[in-house]
Amino acid sequence: MHALPTVLLLLIPTYLLFTWFRRKDGPAAADSANSNLKTFSSPPKQIVKRMSSPSPRPPNADPNVDNGAFSSMKTNEIMSWLDAIGHFHEIDPHMRAEQRPKEQHAIASSNLRLALWDMQRFDYLFPGKEFCKTPNFKIASLNSWQNWKEPHPEIRAGGMGMQKFDGYRDAARLKSYVMTPFHMMAFTQLETAQGKPVNPPAGPTGNWNGVKKIMCNATLDLTGEEGRDSPFVNYFDKSSGTMLVMEFLDVKRVSWPEPTPKAIPQATSRSSGTQIRARPGAPLVPMMETPEVPLVVIRYSYTEGVPEGGSEFMLHLESRLREILPQDISDADLRAQLEYHLSTGEEMPAEHIRMLARLLSYNSELVDKEWADDQQSHWNISQQVQKETKISFFVPCLRPRFRAVEEIETGKAPTPYAKCGECGKATDKHICGSCRAVCYCDAECAKAHWPRHKSVCKMSKKLNDASSLPPNKLYIPTRAYIHWVTDFGFADSQEAVKMGGPPKDEPPRNEYGTERFVCRALLIGTMAFVYDRRRTVLVRFGPQEPAKAMMQGVALPFHDNGYRQFVQLMREKGLQGQLLYVWVRRVGDCVEVDLKDIPNQREHQWE
Repeated sequence: MHALPTVLLLLIPTYLLFTWFRRKDGPAAADSANSNLKTFSSPPKQIVKRMSSPSPRPPNADPNVDNGAFSSMKTNEIMSWLDAIGHFHEIDPHMRAEQRPKEQHAIASSNLRLALWDMQRFDYLFPGKEFCKTPNFKIASLNSWQNWKEPHPEIRAGGMGMQKFDGYRDAARLKSYVMTPFHMMAFTQLETAQGKPVNPPAGPTGNWNGVKKIMCNATLDLTGEEGRDSPFVNYFDKSSGTMLVMEFLDVKRVSWPEPTPKAIPQATSRSSGTQIRARPGAPLVPMMETPEVPLVVIRYSYTEGVPEGGSEFMLHLESRLREILPQDISDADLRAQLEYHLSTGEEMPAEHIRMLARLLSYNSELVDKEWADDQQSHWNISQQVQKETKISFFVPCLRPRFRAVEEIETGKAPTPYAKCGECGKATDKHICGSCRAVCYCDAECAKAHWPRHKSVCKMSKKLNDASSLPPNKLYIPTRAYIHWVTDFGFADSQEAVKMGGPPKDEPPRNEYGTERFVCRALLIGTMAFVYDRRRTVLVRFGPQEPAKAMMQGVALPFHDNGYRQFVQLMREKGLQGQLLYVWVRRVGDCVEVDLKDIPNQREHQWE
């Protein structure tokens, strides 16, 4: 059905299609009250002929087992999924310490729920909603994606039309396609170059790539074949009899939050012109202004093996086809059309299909139950079809953000430090406007604390006088903060525009108070980086940095002696002389790196 030339469309064995139809005289016959669900006494002759060809029969489905349910996963399957997502390199200490299998499963399940919540950016899509098991998303309140049912013939044609699009001239047009955010956000540029969207590798990581591939292909079908003429898509594995059928109900349009006024100028000044602008000074590319994400609402059925007595959901899909086909179509031709739609599904590994079914099961738990029940009732659907299907949705899945990774790896939610530097009361109302390292209740507390704070507030001014600094310490101005993100794909460029960093010559806010914390230090040539798990501390420094900063109008002092000690330490104790975990503490507008007390490197594996 979809136009990608690299995708092979395989026919499902014909007998397999018909074993999924619920037999009229079977033990689970169709509800006679639903006159629009019709059965046939015999298939067309041309289908009978093809049914006679030998093919191994898949196993029967176990009616008591639902491996597509999120709750069906075992602890090792959950941990395998987290491993497949990547970016998680440490196991929750609560998980390691817990000996009881039931509690281990609960911890692992909660961590996976958090990861899926974060990767789908639900805090963007549903502002005000915080991570929980039953947020009751109000899908009905969202606006539909404009013209999602309109035809797009340029998407078909073997993909040649897409190759002629210009990223800038046709940006608005590309932005209107339901498929665009899925293709842009799902895979990194490196993954795309390696061909992973087309041929996911074997193993857990390949399973997760396969899930994103299915979502990309489904929205490609939806965009190219028209939502009106392609009411459902299906994915199957012949050997196991696994099948996932997704019926499109609606496509909602959800906008990410608007960037702050400071964020766009800051982000665009750091980004290359080819990422965000057609030329220097030109407007933002339309797709970069404020990301708009399609939320695809579906009714889906997942089975492993052939359901006993067939599936009544197939008869419902047949009724959907009758709505869009000519009124005088015969029963035999209608059945042939259904066979065509099913047979042009895509064969995928069973592991990919099962993981997507579990993601859909997780998302189905998040929607408003009353709305979901209404979706099942107002289509005049039989009770049996309601039992066979669920209402859910899918959206583009990005990489997990650093705060979510930290919480999953440490078992603790990262909470910014918010205590008054003078009296110690909990507050974050006022912050020192110069160093942004200390909070205060009010101006009175700030004034009282100033005699003790002024000696470190502008710590960076002392860096050129090494005699005034303690030994075995490296001081780095936090004004060297950059929004440094490795290649995580197009979506992270969008988040860079939204999030950005502090304006030039302004330190980031201190989230650790006076406590020391671990940072990861990298040395690449003469340039060095130091950053924490959540990237609230993210500094670049080296002999060339002051000159680079001056070109941006920023005076950036440099701790030369501390830098030399740091390089020597890295050569002696760093992994291949390039990587070392170090203790760091915020001191005024600088970070202080301890060059003597080095953390146990084996206890830290995060990236």
